[in-house]
Order: sequence, then structure tokens, then C-alpha cells
Amino acid sequence: MGRRILVVEPQQALPRTLRGVAGAQVMVTQFRTLDRKLIERMEPEVVLAPLFAPDHDILDVARRLDRLGYTGALCAYSPPLPDTALVRAEVRQIWGDRAFEIFEIPRHHH
Repeated sequence: MGRRILVVEPQQALPRTLRGVAGAQVMVTQFRTLDRKLIERMEPEVVLAPLFAPDHDILDVARRLDRLGYTGALCAYSPPLPDTALVRAEVRQIWGDRAFEIFEIPRHHH
């Protein structure tokens, strides 16, 4: 059984990297449509979201998932950060001891 990954508001760089995840079931949603029905239907093991999106950030995603009773892992992705420890500390206040990871995706220069 592959991993069930829910991707919130993907940006261009990300789905390409996910294509390499063998056996994963990937579902994409918008932040505004992230609700209990979706979580119950999909039962994701991992929720992946950008650290910063135009109208929300990973703290908003963590708060909503917490309210929805989601207990799986949360992963954020972003361009390289000056201080990931600061971000982790902020997320931990909402997310507690549940799994949280930050993937830094290098910017590609064309």
C-alpha cells in the first residue's frame, strides 16, 4: 500500500518532484476546500503544503488540520530559509509532537 499524500495549493516546482514517489496516491486540493470530509475520505498519511502561499501560510494549514482532527505528518516546502528552527518552533506551538518537516527547494535559475 503506497502512501497517501494530500498536496495543498501546489506551486509549479512541486508536482514534478512528487512524480518520482513510487506507489504514492497523490491528491491535490486548495486551502479553502480543505475540510473534514476530504480528510475522512482520503485519510492522508502526509499533508504537503507551501510554507507561504498568497493568502495563507503553513501555520494556517496546521491550525485547520488540527481542528479537523488530522493526526498524520505535515510537510512544508519553501525556497531555502535563513532560519528553519524559528519556523519549526512556531509550527510546534500548534502541531505539538506530531511529525513536521520542512523541505527546502532550491530556486532554479533559467
